[in-house]
Amino acid sequence: MSYNIQLDNFQGPLDLLLFFIKRDELDIMDIPIARIAKEYQEYLVTLQGLNVSVSGEFIVMAATLMRIKVRMLLPQLIGEGEEEFEDPRTKLVRRLLEYQQFKEAAENLSALAREHDLCHSRMISAEVETVGEEPSFYLEEISLYKLVQTFKTLLDQMPQELPYEVEREEIHIQEQISFLLAKFVDRSQLLFSEILPSLNTRHKIITTFLAILEMIRQGQIRVKQKSVFEDIILGRIEA
Repeated sequence: MSYNIQLDNFQGPLDLLLFFIKRDELDIMDIPIARIAKEYQEYLVTLQGLNVSVSGEFIVMAATLMRIKVRMLLPQLIGEGEEEFEDPRTKLVRRLLEYQQFKEAAENLSALAREHDLCHSRMISAEVETVGEEPSFYLEEISLYKLVQTFKTLLDQMPQELPYEVEREEIHIQEQISFLLAKFVDRSQLLFSEILPSLNTRHKIITTFLAILEMIRQGQIRVKQKSVFEDIILGRIEA
């Protein structure tokens, strides 16, 4: 049974392509379509392996990438009087550039809004409980793509389950949510590395991944990262 979840930073197939391009520092004007198509399909397979259903627009983009890949493999025969062969990546690049432009504009507006909030205080008479955290400790929001990659790495490191294994411990999402909440007793943050010793089976890894997604969706936790390749930090959001 697949698990369908919507997250704010899971914005669509173009966002995923931009993630791959920025991560690998690729030239957006000269996209290695075979490489991107392969990574894109592997990502969708990983999502399905984690029982997260994929929306139709991602399937359409996968088909689009495959069509572009096939067209680039075909011989480019140009006869006399015919127009120059158009790069099949042109329309995709145009869409990516347009999407990137709007995304950067939205991020700039969000940054301005945050600066405005810092300059103009709001009249709220509420007691704020201090948790003794370092105010200068900067955390970067981690995207769903990076979260999926982390769990994919864990799955790849797990030994393959033997085909003759019959008994299986049933673990449910709500149980893992309770397990994670118990880790937050008397603390507001939890390092992902602290829960790794308990994830000793593929089934536990997948269920814990879904539990984290569900807790993010319900507004119970916030997932962040201090910098690239650093430990993932789960932050409790107080009601």
